[in-house]
Amino acid sequence: MRQVYSKALGRNVSAIGFGCASLGSRISPSGGRRAIEMALEYGVRWFDVAPSYGDGQAEELLGSCLQGQRDRVVICTKVGIARPSLSLSQRLLRPLARTVVSGIPAARSVVRHAHKFPRRTAIHPDLIEASLLQSLRSLRTDHVDILALHEPTPEEAADKRIFDVLERLLDRGLIRAISVAGRPDSIIASVSRRLRVDYAQFQDAPHSGVAVRLRSELPSDRRPQFVTHGVFGKENSNEISMLSSRASETLKFWLQEYDPHATEIVGDLLLHFAFSNNPNGVVITSMFSAQHIERNCSLAAKSPTPELAAKISALLKSR
Repeated sequence: MRQVYSKALGRNVSAIGFGCASLGSRISPSGGRRAIEMALEYGVRWFDVAPSYGDGQAEELLGSCLQGQRDRVVICTKVGIARPSLSLSQRLLRPLARTVVSGIPAARSVVRHAHKFPRRTAIHPDLIEASLLQSLRSLRTDHVDILALHEPTPEEAADKRIFDVLERLLDRGLIRAISVAGRPDSIIASVSRRLRVDYAQFQDAPHSGVAVRLRSELPSDRRPQFVTHGVFGKENSNEISMLSSRASETLKFWLQEYDPHATEIVGDLLLHFAFSNNPNGVVITSMFSAQHIERNCSLAAKSPTPELAAKISALLKSR
């Protein structure tokens, strides 16, 4: 597994991170445990979770799976989107929904539309510690490595009172680093106020240019380490699928020149883009099947080439 150095944590971390958004909701506890165990075997050491993930179950399930492994891994959790409160009937129906979707894939969209997404709450200084302490209990640990502000507004991201609380949590050893996970305007707002931001977590895609913008607008001496996610979004796949046949052949040529063993042209291309566009940071993916874990970790082990990301972005913008 390729590793990158985290200055904030003073250690190497895996270049690929395990995204837990579906752990406990779309993915069953047993399926999640198998996936986490396999990811650990492949060298994945970064786990990304939040109170709202997995219908509010992800933190507890992740904590259970990582018992005895805590010193080997990095855990990032968040504050800002409330943990959902599910009724008993909703909890009982969740396994049935998973069974229906696994047997009838077309039912996935119906289940998704029926699902109630957690609501975003205002990030107030008085609520941060209580949220973290609940996360620590669920994760069965005495600290998290990174605490991220989850989708803060630019105003919240620039609020010194919020960061004063985060700094106190750092001093107490409850967290080791601070992240802003959200839109680029919010990340820029924090850094512009000279607030401590060790990691900037954001959605990355070949057509979005977010990483390029942040590298351009953030001073190099205060630029957080990047943690990117969302490269496998449907919109990203559609962007590539809509290319002309000539452009598609060009992308295919670039990919096979870079990775002769590539088999899933769109999927492999997007993941290679993610690593090449964030060569010194961490790329978060959701990977719960053995095939995806094996393939993703194999691609993560390759040395990234920033030029490949630039070429892909330029081709998409020119179509």
